[in-house]
Amino acid sequence: MKAENRVYLVENGVVKRAMLTTAEPWKTPVGNYEVEYKVRHAASTEDGIHWYIPNFLSFYQRPGAKGTIGFHQIPWDDKTKKPAQPVDTLGLPGYSSHGCARLAPKDSEALYRFAHEGTKVKVR
Repeated sequence: MKAENRVYLVENGVVKRAMLTTAEPWKTPVGNYEVEYKVRHAASTEDGIHWYIPNFLSFYQRPGAKGTIGFHQIPWDDKTKKPAQPVDTLGLPGYSSHGCARLAPKDSEALYRFAHEGTKVKVR
């Protein structure tokens, strides 16, 4: 749930796991989606920094923009190995993504194993 900065894994109507996330200030678009694809070891380059992005699950293509929005582990700088934010700051203001839902390593791994292409995603 976006308003709570949480991701819920729901199976057969039962919440299996609740996880903190960060997505502000670029808004994650509200709507109903599906996981489009999964990439175990994704990467991105922004502002001259090459980011390593583990456990990426794409669910939304930004109109007219490069890249997609999805779930993933907190990325880290491939050169310095420094994370984009500390794990204990997930769910708190002050850190942001570009609309993606950043997750702690153990949570991104759980989601990566749980979801598959076509898994329903609801952003509220």
